Amino acid sequence: MTQLATNRIQTAEYMRTIWYVTPESGTPMESLLDPKYWAHVSWQFKPRDRIEVDCEDGSYFGELMVIDAGRLFAKVELLWEHKFTATEVAGEQSLYEVKWAGRHAKWRVMRKADKVVLQDGFEDRQAADLWAASHARVAA
Repeated sequence: MTQLATNRIQTAEYMRTIWYVTPESGTPMESLLDPKYWAHVSWQFKPRDRIEVDCEDGSYFGELMVIDAGRLFAKVELLWEHKFTATEVAGEQSLYEVKWAGRHAKWRVMRKADKVVLQDGFEDRQAADLWAASHARVAA
C-alpha cells in the first residue's frame, strides 16, 4: 500500500476561497447557474472555489462550486440546495406576519392589521415564529 505524499496535503484555505453571496429577494437559484450572472465579479473566482448562497428573502440556502471563471463569466455547479417553506401557523398567531427584514433587522414579527413591528432581530425564522406564538398566547 502506498502512503499519501507530503506534497499532496495542505490547508483548504490555501487551495480555495469560500464566498458568501446574498442574492436579492426573488432571485431563483436557476439564475445563479447562468455564467453571465457572475460577469461583474468573476475575476475574483478560481476553479474549485465554493460559493455559499443565502437568498435575502430566506427562501433558500445552498452551495455552488466554481468550475471555470474568466473575465466576464463564471461557470458554477450546484452542490446542494435547501428550499425553506413558510411555517404553517394556526390560531391567533395568524394575526402576525413573520418575515425577513434584511441583514440588520433580521427576522421580524409584525401585526398584520396595521403592519406595526412588534419585535425584530431574530437570528432565524423559528425563533421569530416561537416568539409570535408565545405573544399570541399572552395576548389571548
